[in-house]
Amino acid sequence: MSEKYKFFTPVRVRYADTDAQGHVFFSNYLIYFDQGLTDYLKAIGYGYDAMLDDGFDFFYVEAQCTYKGSARFDEVLNVHARLTHIGRTSFTFQFAIYKADTDTLISTGRIVAVAVEKGGRRPVPVPERLRAAVEAYEGEPLP
Repeated sequence: MSEKYKFFTPVRVRYADTDAQGHVFFSNYLIYFDQGLTDYLKAIGYGYDAMLDDGFDFFYVEAQCTYKGSARFDEVLNVHARLTHIGRTSFTFQFAIYKADTDTLISTGRIVAVAVEKGGRRPVPVPERLRAAVEAYEGEPLP
């Protein structure tokens, strides 16, 4: 998945994000995905606090990243994020990260989360309010 999405959030590469070779350490892309996911949920009007208010939380159960290039200290990356699938108890986000100045694709990936009861570990159905927020923001129904 390398296409851009409606939503993106800029992230500036910190020196602490880089490794001895001078580029972003591989696992930090998952942190950038997490930032994109969190900011996306806020942008659609259904942030983490709203989820907790609705009585559910979520756990990441799968993460995947494909590296297409590299980024270095102080570069700005645009983390594109979109919720692309909602199942009964799970939902999937897709990501594409581009360099802000050159529009070069750096990485793609996804995170799968499972809805659980607030304060517990038992899976629960994904609230309809999340689907409605995604569809209203994206302007199209989820597949």
